[in-house]
Amino acid sequence: MTKKNIAAIIAAALMVVSLSACSSVRPQADGQAGATEQTSQTKPKVDANSSASIKGAASNQKEGQHTDSHRAVIYFSDPEGSDMNALEGSTQYLAHIIAQKTGADVFRIVPVKAYPTDHSAHTAQAKLEQSENARPAIKDDFGDLSQYDTIFLGYPIWWGDLPMPVYTFLESHDLSGKKIILFGTYGSSGLGDTPEHVQSIEKGANVEDRTYSVQASDVGSAKDKVLSWLSELGY
Repeated sequence: MTKKNIAAIIAAALMVVSLSACSSVRPQADGQAGATEQTSQTKPKVDANSSASIKGAASNQKEGQHTDSHRAVIYFSDPEGSDMNALEGSTQYLAHIIAQKTGADVFRIVPVKAYPTDHSAHTAQAKLEQSENARPAIKDDFGDLSQYDTIFLGYPIWWGDLPMPVYTFLESHDLSGKKIILFGTYGSSGLGDTPEHVQSIEKGANVEDRTYSVQASDVGSAKDKVLSWLSELGY
């Protein structure tokens, strides 16, 4: 075998080794990218019964149904998506915990014109309503609220304020003589000045100072704290 042939064989062997090394590195990089993506998309942990509770499976109580209870939970919850029962950031989940503990009837504030499920469109509509101080029409599913002496009112905080449909509800119902207990979810601001806003509208009501609020990302693990708050209120 000539020196020229030996050199060609060695060169070919080196090329095979080089290609093998490259092919072993690439999948590792893809694997690392996949792991990073999965980590970033991991949802907050929720307690075991949260999904069942929010969809009402833990209770036979139907929303909008009047019983002989003297308490009502009235809430606004509008997830940015097609699933109106989505858990993450949901005021609805808190509402059902409160209703199950207190035996309250449950009513949801629902706009006649639904908010878009697309994030950008949803945000644009809500911001426009706030900038115009609008009062979007809501469905009248509440019936006679006179039987209730205590109203738990829940809502998310949108740009430091009540969502406009909640203003519509408050200005459409005289809650004089009732105790109003507030709860809600927020991104960073807590309930802000919304208790004062509620009191300014419902001047004849007693708005409880001891409110409950939780950051949207922590809703799924809030059950024990909600129950502790209710216990402090005597429920």
